[in-house]
Amino acid sequence: MKRDLLLIYIILVGVILRFYGFPHIPFMYDEVSAWARTGFTSFHELIEKGVQGDGHPAGIQVFLNYWRMVAGDSEAAFKLPFLIMGLLSIWQVFRIGRRWFNETVGYICATFIAVIQYTVMYSQIARPYTSGLFFSLMMVGCWSNYFFSRDAGKQEQKSIDDLPIRSINKEEIFFRNRLTVQLLGYIIFSTLCCYNHYFSLLFAVIVGFSGLFFLDKRNWKGYIISGIVIILLFLPHLQITLYQLGIGGVGGWLGKPTRQFFSNYLNYIFQFSLWLKSLVVLLLLASLVLRNKNIASGNKFRLLAITWFLTPMLIGYFYSVHRNAVLQYSVLIFSFPFFLLFIFSLFRNLSPLANFVIISAIMIVGIYGLIFERRHYEIFFRQPIEQLVVNSINTKERLADRTCTILLNQPKKYIGYYLRKFNSDLQIDYWPEKNFSSYIDFRKYVSSLSTNFFIVGNISGDYLMLIKQYYPYLIESDKGFTYNYRCFAKNPDGHKSINESLFSDSLNLMKPGSRWSIPNRSYVNDASQHLAYRMDSLQEWGPGFTAPVLDLVASRYDVLNVALHVQNVNPDNKASLVMSLDKEDKPFFWQEKPLTYFIDSTENSGTVVFSLSLRDVDFEGNPELKVYLWNKNKDEFLIDRFHVDFEAGNPLIYGLIEKVPKSSIGIQ
Repeated sequence: MKRDLLLIYIILVGVILRFYGFPHIPFMYDEVSAWARTGFTSFHELIEKGVQGDGHPAGIQVFLNYWRMVAGDSEAAFKLPFLIMGLLSIWQVFRIGRRWFNETVGYICATFIAVIQYTVMYSQIARPYTSGLFFSLMMVGCWSNYFFSRDAGKQEQKSIDDLPIRSINKEEIFFRNRLTVQLLGYIIFSTLCCYNHYFSLLFAVIVGFSGLFFLDKRNWKGYIISGIVIILLFLPHLQITLYQLGIGGVGGWLGKPTRQFFSNYLNYIFQFSLWLKSLVVLLLLASLVLRNKNIASGNKFRLLAITWFLTPMLIGYFYSVHRNAVLQYSVLIFSFPFFLLFIFSLFRNLSPLANFVIISAIMIVGIYGLIFERRHYEIFFRQPIEQLVVNSINTKERLADRTCTILLNQPKKYIGYYLRKFNSDLQIDYWPEKNFSSYIDFRKYVSSLSTNFFIVGNISGDYLMLIKQYYPYLIESDKGFTYNYRCFAKNPDGHKSINESLFSDSLNLMKPGSRWSIPNRSYVNDASQHLAYRMDSLQEWGPGFTAPVLDLVASRYDVLNVALHVQNVNPDNKASLVMSLDKEDKPFFWQEKPLTYFIDSTENSGTVVFSLSLRDVDFEGNPELKVYLWNKNKDEFLIDRFHVDFEAGNPLIYGLIEKVPKSSIGIQ
């Protein structure tokens, strides 16, 4: 099979995987955010309102702003340039692999780039990731051509010294002009890296410093000048960068990486797939047998590849641990291809048939993992903003003329994009505009509603528990990547109620179960003549629930809900509902919710709630769950209900970056 046909084969598969569903690929949350910061006619306003608060360099946001004027603001219009750059990245990885090592290495690496979710998904997202990948690869391509155009071993080109004397001047002029073009390309794409993303800027700096080790009397002047030009081209952005450094990074929502980050990342890039990881190991073993006899000729490229891959990761890791969390899988995509180039670099140049067999094997295993193990198209095509709108519209239509309140925890502008897309005039309350200052504020909002149904989207667990006090029946539920959607009812009204409970246990004061502990039998009858537990000045600790947590749940994504109803609570009460996870009798997770978070000064009774998704707590083994009342001020009050349950969580909440469980999704 001819060389060009193999490359076309790889790129064609890449086209199919990336353009599947086009032009109806929905926006991710970050893309809607980027869209909301376009549409400016004033450049100053674009920088001030569209760029500075984003935390990324201006390049992609400025491009999207003006691209929108030309192509419109549809999802397809925004995504198309990034889909194209994703395809061009496949081609460029092949070219670098061929130049540094040989065609077989280029084909293998290009095929991985074509089929794995890491690169397929980011090609489908209009954010500065696949663009940065493309700019980085183009930069490295030009950099390699500038320094290694005279390497006879890679391209089997004749050196100028081997040319006939009469053609030396002509070829020398051509060669120098070609180097000038490569240097110009290096300047352009390095500058684009700097304006694209701060991690692609970091990668450009690393590549730039690497070039210092390859300077000689023929190339040093042009290379040093190119570095100065790149710095000068970035200087206009310096003020924006300093401002963004001043407001910090994404540490507010992104957790600091642990040492497991590195193994998790390797699992992620190989799709958490035993089949794909086994194939990689098999290829590594095959490369030892089918290795290039002249291994030493590629050692400088192997050193460059592994250095370029590891350095951004380690810098990001230590910066995130010791200063501000910035490290995530997306920012490592710029250097990722060089990991592939490193691990497959031992292969010698194989026959076209052998290349075809290897390429096809990678495609079969990679595409199987993409579609069936990662369930990419099933999960990726259900993005939070669109799904909340679609579900709300569909539910409202099913409810017909019955009264319904909709509360979505998303910005009005974001939801408005999809309301306009679906030509809907749905009336929606927006959480950010409600300015709920406390649990009490939210509870009073819910209690004031007169509608029969209550639709909510992306509301956290504590607030869902408060909703259930007034709308106890769940009639619809949909869970997907970074979203949860529910419809509650005051009365079933002909609808089937959904029970998501996996485990449930309530304190029985007369016959407490084995998981419950009661310090003493301090019982009284409350005002309704129901049995209640009395806390007084002699008791610091109230009743509690204890059990090994994994004995109660089916998944690490399940949610623990605790409800405690109390009476005769004074405004200055200091008691708290406490939840902890203990290992060897030492808590590694501990949180409290004061009773007064839920009961205001005009009330003396109410329900205290506590909801926790186990996914949000990092733990190993089977820790002990403890839920108890801490009466730190030894106040007097009554406990009449104490309930603990686990409900099915959302196993797909981070399904695009974590291992996907074998469970179904969809609205119930």
